Amino acid sequence: MKNAIVVLTRGYSKLKDYQTLVNRNRHIEHCLQDKNIDILIFHEGNIFHQVEIQRASPSLKLIFIDIKQNNLAFKKEYESIPVDPATADFNLGYRHMCSFWFVDFWHFVKEYDSILRIDEDCYIRFPPDKVFDSLKKYDIVTGKYEDDDAFVTKGLNDCTRKFIMEHKYEILTKKTPGGPYTNLCGLSLEPLRRNSLLGEYIQTVKDSTMIYKQRWGDLPLWGEAIHYILGDDSLLIDTTLKYFHGSHNKCVN
Repeated sequence: MKNAIVVLTRGYSKLKDYQTLVNRNRHIEHCLQDKNIDILIFHEGNIFHQVEIQRASPSLKLIFIDIKQNNLAFKKEYESIPVDPATADFNLGYRHMCSFWFVDFWHFVKEYDSILRIDEDCYIRFPPDKVFDSLKKYDIVTGKYEDDDAFVTKGLNDCTRKFIMEHKYEILTKKTPGGPYTNLCGLSLEPLRRNSLLGEYIQTVKDSTMIYKQRWGDLPLWGEAIHYILGDDSLLIDTTLKYFHGSHNKCVN
């Protein structure tokens, strides 16, 4: 099996501004047992310090991937979509990120069987290899499950249940939107790729443009997919996955 650890990052003009990413990589380097695993760094074509970033964690196989090539992600046509004023605090880059981790990332991981997303502000304290072992049995592995706020999930559950009723002819009960804590989340890609209903659901979400209009996040979108399409038993919540989540300034587990 071919596995990868992945992150989506932004470009900076000064090397010192990559310190969060560098620290994240060093924690991975310290904890990772199999150093042959690819470490994919998705970016917008604007990272000009790749040599220095690699030098900071020399035993890792860093691979930098420009996701804006061929207009496969962060598409310009989404820049003009009007947004719900209640969600205006979330900028376009944040909405692009939400779209990337549910709709767009598939284009860039075609050669991999499993991936582990570790965001750049997540400093791990466990061997990532154990997640790939768990992904042999589960479709999705995460450290915790979180509900999301109502103002950024408006219409999401109604959209999901409408989609399921049209495709499976089942009457489904409402669910509070929530999902795996996706800042650190493993995906077993092969069974997910084979699930045609999941593929159609992702396309429906994409076509709705509600990730941009309403700021539907990748966390509740994956939660909807798990509950209504993949089945709740497809998800492993592993509380031994311990890490520090910098943007929230808290330890997970």
